[in-house]
Amino acid sequence: MAARKPSVIALFDVDGTLTAPRKVVTPEMLEFMKELRKVVIVGVVGGSDLNKISEQLGKTVIKDYDYVFAENGLVAYEDGEEIGIMSLKKHLGEEKLKEFINFTLKYIAELDTPIKRGTFIEFRHGMLNVSPIGRNCSQEERDEFEKYDKVLYLDLPAYRYNVVPFPVV
Repeated sequence: MAARKPSVIALFDVDGTLTAPRKVVTPEMLEFMKELRKVVIVGVVGGSDLNKISEQLGKTVIKDYDYVFAENGLVAYEDGEEIGIMSLKKHLGEEKLKEFINFTLKYIAELDTPIKRGTFIEFRHGMLNVSPIGRNCSQEERDEFEKYDKVLYLDLPAYRYNVVPFPVV
């Protein structure tokens, strides 16, 4: 086997790369990642918080990889230890955060989506996860919404959800 190359890092996205979206990693992928880690430094990046990433990649995820970046990199782990965390609340302050959340909830309430289920805004350390149909929907409902979303927003630019009348800080 080749010696490990400490100057090379392989970073992988979780949802849609290592796993199907919100699904558990396959044993074959786990074995591949284990073998790859013998050769290069390996890190995983996900938009979800560490708990959700652990549900997909295993409870020992921060020990299984050299780097784990949760919440789109806003919470970082190296060799099983937390090395950095960005706080949205600390960055914006409670009043701006509350104003943004109130605006977003009103906006979602007026969206005519096919279904609405449960948690629409999930507060994380460094970000807010906004789900127009709610995080509590089933996989089948999520798949249906994805079809609806693609049809409804097909010709709109990627920044279509940037409707918040707040200056970027």
